[in-house]
Amino acid sequence: MSGMETQPIMMKTVRLECPIAHAFSIFTERISEWWPPERRHTGDPKSSITLSQSGRFFERDSAGKEVELGAVLTWDPPQRLILDFYPGTDPAHPTRVEVRFTADGAATEVMILHSATKESESLFPAQAPRYDAAWNLVLAALRHAADRSTRRN
Repeated sequence: MSGMETQPIMMKTVRLECPIAHAFSIFTERISEWWPPERRHTGDPKSSITLSQSGRFFERDSAGKEVELGAVLTWDPPQRLILDFYPGTDPAHPTRVEVRFTADGAATEVMILHSATKESESLFPAQAPRYDAAWNLVLAALRHAADRSTRRN
């Protein structure tokens, strides 16, 4: 296995009642609007989160302090994102998050595959319960954002 390949350790899914392109847009372009305040890393619930096709994934608080949350490795709209993910570890020991978007009629299934990388293999098991709880909150917030968005349109 090469250094870029990982085995999925955690899988989470949520069904969004919106088309796939809209689901991808909510997840990427509007991430700052719906990401749960209790999962923010600057301590500022009004911080902004940016997930950029250029490769950056970061949070900026009201005072301008930035926290790198990861790096965008693959940006493949509207089907897939792959991220090096730093929460729970650090940039030298990233975990890997793959976000898959699959059309299901007029709805979209979003699947999160969160796994260790070679660099984070020893750290991942201790963090897994926190990741599990965090993804439950994040996906519930994503579903709520998609529901609100669908009602507006």
